[in-house]
Amino acid sequence: LKKNEKKIPLLFMADVIHGYRTIYPIPLALGCTWDMEIAEESARIAAKEAAAGGIHVTFSPMVDLVRDARWGRVMESTGEDPYLNSLFARAFVRGYQGDLTKNENIVACVKHFAAYGAPEGGRDYNTVNMSERNLREYYLPAYKAAIEEGAKMLMTSFNTVDGVPSSGNTWLMRDILRDEWN
Repeated sequence: LKKNEKKIPLLFMADVIHGYRTIYPIPLALGCTWDMEIAEESARIAAKEAAAGGIHVTFSPMVDLVRDARWGRVMESTGEDPYLNSLFARAFVRGYQGDLTKNENIVACVKHFAAYGAPEGGRDYNTVNMSERNLREYYLPAYKAAIEEGAKMLMTSFNTVDGVPSSGNTWLMRDILRDEWN
């Protein structure tokens, strides 16, 4: 292979949401167990299999708090409780990443920052309109827990938060993510 002149690494990424070769229950079902060891172990095995297949990054865990069953991505979440979601966020990050020194670990890309699971009318890609208190108390804790556990990447959400697209939301990206949470 030709060396990359720009020194930009080529990363292969995939949705390794509930397994790679070995398939586990969906995250919503794992959330019903309250068993962090099972979640961590399933992520560890999925990471090992994905790494062997050439994957470097998984678009998981999805730590969005979900309280509207109409939303089409409910099954990717571990539920509607911020404490539970935070525990599972940590377990999945530990399982996927380990200490990232082995070829059997992959990087966890936590998604979708922020509040993607609270769209108006349960419609994907829709507007999210909520108070800052509600956002901080219910919707942000799982993202913060994943970061505290060492998650290396975050994916922005595909919605607007109070009228501002998440990917360009200075308050979310700079004020909270960078300045408050480092």
